[in-house]
Amino acid sequence: MSSRRFEARFPGFRLRAAPALWVFLVALPLLGVAALNTGNNALYLLVALLLGTFAASGVLSRYCLRNLRVELRPAGDVFASSPVRLLLQVENRSTWLPAAGVMCRLAGMPGQALVPPVPPNDQRTLTIATMFPRRGQHRLPAVQVEVRLPLGFFVKTVRWPQEPQILIFPRRVTGGVPRWADLSRREALLRRGRSEPGGDVEQLREFHTGDDRRDIHWKQTARQQRLIVVERRQRKTSPRYLVLDRQLPRRNDALLAEHFEALVSEVASAALAELQLGREVGLIVGSTVTPPASGPAQTRRLLTLLALTKAVGPGEDPLPSAVQGDGVYRLVEARR
Repeated sequence: MSSRRFEARFPGFRLRAAPALWVFLVALPLLGVAALNTGNNALYLLVALLLGTFAASGVLSRYCLRNLRVELRPAGDVFASSPVRLLLQVENRSTWLPAAGVMCRLAGMPGQALVPPVPPNDQRTLTIATMFPRRGQHRLPAVQVEVRLPLGFFVKTVRWPQEPQILIFPRRVTGGVPRWADLSRREALLRRGRSEPGGDVEQLREFHTGDDRRDIHWKQTARQQRLIVVERRQRKTSPRYLVLDRQLPRRNDALLAEHFEALVSEVASAALAELQLGREVGLIVGSTVTPPASGPAQTRRLLTLLALTKAVGPGEDPLPSAVQGDGVYRLVEARR
């Protein structure tokens, strides 16, 4: 088999001796010497059985490893520094031999799982618990597949790289009261100006086609024997924005970068808490303005923006001039 074909069947192949191998290497010569000295046929048969089992163990474990395929994928939203479960699908492409004694480990990350026996031409799906330390777009870790059976003289390992990307949302933290900022009146009207009913009563009038039946004034309707509705003044609602200034006082400063990560986590946690209560939240990151909205789509939109945002240097991405108020999340270098 050429090296290219071998690498395709056994990517990242490694062979490591197990403790059972050393016991075998010590016991086999002792049994061979005892068989020669005593002429005991049972000992000769035992030596032959051990040698045959040793050879069969290598062939079967290699066959099992060659026919295994693994695929890793996320099971849901993933937040940095929070436990997460990844779905691991293990497929056995052998037509006659089940795969048993298979251990899967995540390369370079915590997380492992012992795979139950997989029948021929079948697959198993299980979960692996792990944790991603930082937010952003990352490739899923490679999966190291180990096979020890039938006898476990060697640990044979292959490494299956995973192509899919996974988006890690910012770390969730327990923060204080969210800091809200507003846009100027003109900018707010251009972006999301709107009104909501619920103000003071302006007048009572006769019901017209298209009116909301919830506005019917039932006492006046009963008194006048015709449908009467309440007309109220419209109450203006001011859009609420969380504003993150991604400009650092100094761009290439590791300490400031770590503080910025904590700031991003604080903004993301505040947005998530408000959205889970059904409230509308807008987000301004640098010059990027996301209008207020609610619901799962807005939650994912804001968390994705915060997961991918990067710190910049002074003056590289200033906030819109329409931002008003002091409720801006920003890093200010302390005076010495």
